[in-house]
Amino acid sequence: MKTLEKETNSEQGIKLFTHTVKVRWVDLDENGHVNNGVYQSYFHEARVAAFDETGLSLTELRKRNIGPVILKAELEYKMELKYPETTRLTTRFEAQKGSRVLTIQDLYRESDGALVCSAKFYGLFMDLKRMRPYKVTDEEASKLASTPI
Repeated sequence: MKTLEKETNSEQGIKLFTHTVKVRWVDLDENGHVNNGVYQSYFHEARVAAFDETGLSLTELRKRNIGPVILKAELEYKMELKYPETTRLTTRFEAQKGSRVLTIQDLYRESDGALVCSAKFYGLFMDLKRMRPYKVTDEEASKLASTPI
């Protein structure tokens, strides 16, 4: 169902993570295309895979009582997506000062390479024990983004 590869855009030094997801029949709405709410689950799956690839595994963070929290999601739908289709999602992180992180993602149709949806997720890391923002270390931030913070 999924493959994951890491690319580095050498011009900008950006870590770009790629993940594939197959559209399932159950993902469709009454109009025969993927329901808008399902896109968030596709993006979530790709984010989790990208976190694992960075070395900041959510399982390992959870053992330390740290977890990501989405504060704001912006999705821009550009084309429809139907069954059967395989999607390719790209994910990149922009670590910001403190506990904040911006995740930028794009979803493409594999059949024709068309950009279907672009998304930005604004979030932070939370200390789940104290229920307070967790300040990301410089080492953790560098795992997310290769550009200096």
